[in-house]
Amino acid sequence: MAKFKLDSDPRPEVFLIAISSHEKDYRLCWALNNSLRLDLARRDRDIDGFPSAAKFPAFDHVEPETQAAITLVGNHAEEGVLLPEQRQADYFLIVDNESRLRQQEVLDGVRRAEFVLAAFPLDIQGIKDGYKLLE
Repeated sequence: MAKFKLDSDPRPEVFLIAISSHEKDYRLCWALNNSLRLDLARRDRDIDGFPSAAKFPAFDHVEPETQAAITLVGNHAEEGVLLPEQRQADYFLIVDNESRLRQQEVLDGVRRAEFVLAAFPLDIQGIKDGYKLLE
């Protein structure tokens, strides 16, 4: 009988930017859309904050030419925090490596966006519950 080994540590091909902003999610989306020339739109279904009952907003954009996904996810809800180890971040911007945008230009664009207090890159592999961002 053949044995198969499952790779339990998949390497997502994305880069992650943490954002600090005191504004509501829709206002931040508007600012990011203007700064990065995106069309972020709210998903029909929010991300579940298992094990808590919290729901976290997610906004998606798909580039027409590359089909690369760009997603903004809220980190805070009244019921809790999606990624407690990154409590200082209010939002996360997840960008597929296939995107036309490179990490440094996204980081610069986010920092230039209105309502953004701070933005910094994170290594998704170093985040314990980073898989929650990839839903």
